[in-house]
Order: sequence, then C-alpha cells, then structure tokens
Amino acid sequence: KVLEVAQDADAANDGVVFSLPTTMIRVRVEAEVEISKVGPFYRYSNKYLNLTDVVTEDNISWKLVSASITAYGKALDQNAKKYKMTSSYTECPSISTTSDGVIMGINVDCQQFENEEADSHFELPKVSFDDVQLDRSILTKTSTAAMAEETALSIYTLRDKRLSLLGGEEPVVLNDAGSYDRIFNEIDRLEQDLISMFAGKKVKARVVKYYDVMPDNYGVASQVLLRFSEKDGFLDPMDLNGKPVYIDMSFAKQVPVNSYPPMSKERRAKALTGLRYIQPTTVNVKIIDRNKLICEEDVLCAQGGQIMTLPADLLTDKTVSIKFNTVNGSLEYIKYNR
Repeated sequence: KVLEVAQDADAANDGVVFSLPTTMIRVRVEAEVEISKVGPFYRYSNKYLNLTDVVTEDNISWKLVSASITAYGKALDQNAKKYKMTSSYTECPSISTTSDGVIMGINVDCQQFENEEADSHFELPKVSFDDVQLDRSILTKTSTAAMAEETALSIYTLRDKRLSLLGGEEPVVLNDAGSYDRIFNEIDRLEQDLISMFAGKKVKARVVKYYDVMPDNYGVASQVLLRFSEKDGFLDPMDLNGKPVYIDMSFAKQVPVNSYPPMSKERRAKALTGLRYIQPTTVNVKIIDRNKLICEEDVLCAQGGQIMTLPADLLTDKTVSIKFNTVNGSLEYIKYNR
C-alpha cells in the first residue's frame, strides 16, 4: 500500500517513509578579480627606471567570466510517502534511498551520491610588498627618494650580473649547465620583486559562487539571481549598487497521461497501490547578464511532471530490479535478473 505521509495519522509506524525528489537548479557563477597595489616608490619609476606603465592607485576590479547550470534532487516533506508491505509479500524488497530519503531503487545496488553543499566562501588574496627582499644599503636610507635611488641601483647591479653570465666583458663560467638556469631564475625573481616597488603589483584570482533555485510549475521569468558590481563583485539581489544577473525558467508544455483525478469516484474505488515515480518535464534555464545570455540549459525537472504508478505486483518478485533517477524522479530501468 502507498499512503501520503501528510494524510496518515500514524505515519511514523508500520511502514517505510521516503520521498520522490524535488529538482533543484544550481547555478555556478565564476568571476575574476584583479587587485592593484601601488608600489612605495611609484613616484620615482620614470626618473630612475624609465617606467611609464605603473600602478598609481590601489584598486580592485571585478569581471564576470562564466556561468554553468546543474541540477540535483532534494527531499521535501510534501513529497514524502509511506510504503507499507501487506501480508501478500512473502519477502520484503530491498529499498535504497539517499541519506535525506529520496528513493533510489528497489532490489538494486545503488552507489550513493550525496548532494554536496556548495561552498561559496572566499577571501581576497592579500597583496603587499612585505616579501620583497631589501638589503641593508636600502633600508638604512633616511628618505623615500634615497631608498628609491638605492633600489634602482640594485636593479642595475642585477642586470650587470646577468650580462656577465651571458658573456660580457668579464664572463662568469659555470661547469654545471643547470646552475645557469637556477641563477638566471633567481636573478629574474629578485629583479621583478624590486621593480614591483616602483611599478606596483597586480594579482588576479578566480572566485566562484553558487546559487540554488527551486523551479515551480509556472516557471520564473526574469528573476534577479544576483547583482554584480565591477567594484564590489558579487552582491545581494536587493543591493542596487550592482547590475542585475537574471535567471529565466520556462517549462515545456507536456501532454498528461490519462489518469483519474485524485478525488474522483473512480479513484476512490481504485486506490493507488503501486510504487510511485515521476514522468518529468523539461525546464529551460537561462542566465542573463542584463541583456547578454551567459548560458542556457534544458533540465529534466520533477516539478511540473506527472506522478505515475508501477504495478504493485512488481515488488513480489525479488528478481526484479527497479532504478529511479534521484534528481527528477523518473524511472531509469526495470530489469529482470533471471
């Protein structure tokens, strides 16, 4: 027998309770953030190093890169059903469910796939010049201008050393070929660190956020999923400081399979007894950045689908394996293991 948990006065006893899934849409949004940090000697970059393309003010800028759409199943209380074995069953079937109670299969070895919590936490990388190695001749100077001049001299000294290794007026000869690579790499690193004191630093990082949305039977047109700012990045949908990113969901028209209405005289005379599953419908999901389409996906969805019933006597045969889709509730296969 199959009973609706909400209509069973003693649902906690004498039966097995599990659910048909509710389809959830998960949107993964990826952005790129660039952090610019002014070098402490940027005012002297042209004077001592003839640099013109330098960072002149601290800045953080964001850019929306991409979005993708996936789906997962979730158990909701309103979809919970109680399956009660009657005396006609000589052996109980093996029932598999997910950890939150969505039915996976009957008499089938189902691999458990948990719906992972999407982690949207992120921290911006810290950009500083604390890791730049400055020798004593620079640190002992008493003014910024003198420190900048001494740092520029250190850069030219490193360049002279590189030229000597490459075969200058007084070439340095090393027996180990790998030593050249290691020395050149270290000289390049030291030089770039010192140059950053004039030119500044720019660091880029990728940031990912996840948004979960539950489609309803009527679809959603132009709902604000999030707001995005080139200055502040991801913002709450209600924060008007950012520009809107929309999610559109439209359900395909589905021709229902003939069935007696739940409260009809015919249904009361012939109560449903078999195992439930869902004939899903298709929902078209679009992510739109203002008026630009970022991504689009057709997703099979339990909401808007039709609940179907398997013959009850299928469960009397332990050689029958039945597998259900835990995202949209559809029947994946019925297999006889004979």
